[in-house]
Amino acid sequence: MSLMIKGARVFDGMKALEGLHDVIVEGFHINSIEPAGTRAHFQGQAVEAEEAWLLPGLIDLHVHLTWNGGADPAQVITVSSEQENLLETVANTLKYLPHGITSARDLGSPQDASLYVAKAVASGQLEGPRIFASGMSLIMTGGHDPFHGLAVDGPWEALKGTRAQVAKGASVIKISATGGVYGRESGEGVDDTELRQDELEMIINEAHRRNVPVTAHAIGEQGIRSCLAAGIDCIEHGHYIQKDMARQMQLQNTAYVPTLFIYQHLASSPGIPEYARKKASEVIKRHLQALRHSYEAGVLIGAGSDAGSPMAPHPILMDELLALAGAGLPNEYVLRTATAYAGQILRQKDRLGVIKTGALADLILIAGDPLEDLQALRQPKLVMINGKIVIS
Repeated sequence: MSLMIKGARVFDGMKALEGLHDVIVEGFHINSIEPAGTRAHFQGQAVEAEEAWLLPGLIDLHVHLTWNGGADPAQVITVSSEQENLLETVANTLKYLPHGITSARDLGSPQDASLYVAKAVASGQLEGPRIFASGMSLIMTGGHDPFHGLAVDGPWEALKGTRAQVAKGASVIKISATGGVYGRESGEGVDDTELRQDELEMIINEAHRRNVPVTAHAIGEQGIRSCLAAGIDCIEHGHYIQKDMARQMQLQNTAYVPTLFIYQHLASSPGIPEYARKKASEVIKRHLQALRHSYEAGVLIGAGSDAGSPMAPHPILMDELLALAGAGLPNEYVLRTATAYAGQILRQKDRLGVIKTGALADLILIAGDPLEDLQALRQPKLVMINGKIVIS
């Protein structure tokens, strides 16, 4: 089936194109981007953009679809059955497309719930965003987020855990390299290093042998340095990234997903567990410095919201984009973090997060100019995924 979106202003994932354009979709893919009016006698469905802005579908690189976004999602997960957790995952998945989020990376779900939902979406059983999922994260015994962690102790268990997640269909391996801010009241600090160097190296080496990237929950400095030494693909959170570490990340192509908003939110919002509020307050200043170091060093930065966290119901990608802009990143750059740069982090360069010939036709149409005001992204007029209009 052929479809043309006529007369749109286009942000192609990296920049705004000059003038108005017609974007032609054939099947799942973008067939061409042409100056408006080039094809006078188009045979197919036509959608009049009326000079609205056309962008790639948005990508959220850090979500937890099983977390309910209530006051204490971890506690809910621990007392819920496997079936209840799976239903929560499905319910939250259904919330993304109306907001123009056509891809999401789920980084930790109990009983591998996100892997099952990812397969359901891919097969057409469920209409939701394309999901890149880790399933359970790999942690040490007693490590961060045990409620969705697979404990691995020693390099051989790390090898087996990596192989197990890849065999289940994980498209990314998630590890907990340090302690965290939220998850449990005692037993971990943000600067605790958890997985040992030989465990990190085994996980990353084996995942790379299977062509699967590895990303790390890593807050404290030593934990981040250990991940970089082992060849990690991406750092999540990264509060204590220093200037030299950012330079190293840029040189070895390690990406960064800061999840900036959620820590500001945890530090200041009512209803948050007190231990999490205190720990978040202690690290948010360093977080802004880490983002600045990474941006100035040219690190590949992607947008991830940590949606589902305490008092942060799905989806909250817009809050993350506004937080990145509030930290001083230009709007054009912020848009890239949720489009072209995010696609690159997913290893989907030229396929996702871009409007170009041959890319998947994941598109959103919005009324306002997002380069002037990111709030224009809040209410898309049209959402398309895989060449199919799902919201109009």
